[in-house]
Amino acid sequence: MAPTLCVWRNENNKLPGGISGTKVIVLRLNFRIIVAGVLLAVSRAQLGAQMADATRLNNKAMAGYQGWFRAPGDHPGSTGWAHWFNSAEPNTRSLAFDTWPEMSEYTANEKYAVSGFTNPDGSHAYLYSAQNYQTVLRHFEWMRTAGIDGVWLSQFCSHMPGGRSESDYPNVTNIMNNVRKAATVTGRTWAFMYDFSGVTPNNVAAVISNQWKRMVDSGITSDPRYLHHDGKPVLLLWGFFPDRRQSDPTQCNPLISFLQDPGTYQACVVGGGEPFWRTTGSAAFQEMLMRMTAWMPWQVGRFTTDPKTGYRSSNTSHWTEDVAMCASNHVMYIPVLYAGTHVAGPPPVPPALPIVPRRNGNLLWEQFVAASKIPGINSVFIAMFDEANEGTEILKVSNTPPTNAPFITFEGATTDWYMRLVGLGETMLKNHEPITMPVPISPFDENRSYKIANKSNGLVLHPGGASKGSPMTQVSNTGSNASLQWQLIYDGAGYFKIKNRSNGKWMGQGDSTTGRAPVVQSNDATSDNLKWELVWDGTGYCKIKNKTGGKMLSGGGATTNGAPILQVTDANSDDLRWQIQN
Repeated sequence: MAPTLCVWRNENNKLPGGISGTKVIVLRLNFRIIVAGVLLAVSRAQLGAQMADATRLNNKAMAGYQGWFRAPGDHPGSTGWAHWFNSAEPNTRSLAFDTWPEMSEYTANEKYAVSGFTNPDGSHAYLYSAQNYQTVLRHFEWMRTAGIDGVWLSQFCSHMPGGRSESDYPNVTNIMNNVRKAATVTGRTWAFMYDFSGVTPNNVAAVISNQWKRMVDSGITSDPRYLHHDGKPVLLLWGFFPDRRQSDPTQCNPLISFLQDPGTYQACVVGGGEPFWRTTGSAAFQEMLMRMTAWMPWQVGRFTTDPKTGYRSSNTSHWTEDVAMCASNHVMYIPVLYAGTHVAGPPPVPPALPIVPRRNGNLLWEQFVAASKIPGINSVFIAMFDEANEGTEILKVSNTPPTNAPFITFEGATTDWYMRLVGLGETMLKNHEPITMPVPISPFDENRSYKIANKSNGLVLHPGGASKGSPMTQVSNTGSNASLQWQLIYDGAGYFKIKNRSNGKWMGQGDSTTGRAPVVQSNDATSDNLKWELVWDGTGYCKIKNKTGGKMLSGGGATTNGAPILQVTDANSDDLRWQIQN
């Protein structure tokens, strides 16, 4: 009998590391299966550990890196909380960010105590500073683990020599050195992103050309980890908007010519800016953009609203025509993808929501789906790795932030959820694999258990009785009793099985699909009656919908312990919304 090629899976029917690639040849001889050997064993961490290609723009997922978050004491003479707070002293009124970074992995010398802010357990809250090399290295190690290629290091031209805030240039240089070293250690790549918004229009060319000369002359752009394309170091110029005088063609065309002319300072020039560049601005503006090697239209905050659901999604409707126009001018098109966004400032006070909610990763994955459908797109710009001010960050964020303000969380997802999504999406784009909805990996850790709390009454799911068929109930959210803990097992096709940690039984629809029928426990782990879709509607909560009956999990309007969990028809009610709690 001919050998059969099989794929080994673990007890949860998942490939090791959550990715494809571990294969064994199975020989069927005399009705016995003999394992002949392992051909390939690659975990996600091992994939991410490979050196990122620094020789071309193609096949890249690189994130913008601000690196502007600072803290008192992070370097000699430092006394402020740059970009964390809009005041010298921390307080909720001056918050400049809406999520709290997950600080558990940072070492003691990377943590900066935040006066007046405490975690839910009463412990002191801390923040980080990108002036600290160990912290930047940590961020790059996370990227390596996720398989993210590297970063576009954002530098504001107004902070460069000749700019209005050039006194800050030593700090900008320190962050650059941190990024350079971290990229070398982790095998990531990086390139400059010069943001010239805010620079005096007639000073743009001088500031940028002089800064680029300094970087070339000092050997920075010759670093093996610095991104090149066609043998030239890459430079991203950001700020091309037709209504801004800084990006007027009369100011910028000479700069582009200087950067493209053969010689010592020749660069591969990439531009970023206006999302609707084909339909706005003058012909001269469009012609200027098409002079560059690649173009990245800024997508953050541009959205469409689904008339049926009310969900907001990134407006990708113009990408196909964008790609076509770029291709006709031999320009590479690199779309900007973002995980969600909120205006700079404190977190929105409920019931207010972010401008574009993340929907637990669905917003970001929808953009990967759109990109995969358009031939010619193989690289993406991820906005951003650390931009907590606008709420686009993909770095690790706490699900149990300080209680001083209503910080946005990752809705129970693992802290590396958005980095995992980027790494997977990038891999699939590189391999030209079809990318579709739903998201193929779980936001949760299947080895952990979670509480599931109702938004309306605050009560949490409880198995009720101990036997099969017992109606499930809801009880007060107190203590860490195992009966209140649930495992969320994902099937990779949009559905979860929900298993109680205490008795090992599964949450099921039961035999009835009528309105307000009880939800029951089951021993059967295979039936579709036990599969539930988590419908994230942008509120920070999800609805829990049964695959077979299509009914939603409901608290039933109850406010007391022991009330049954019911199945109801979908409605815009907080009684149908549930929070996944770590």
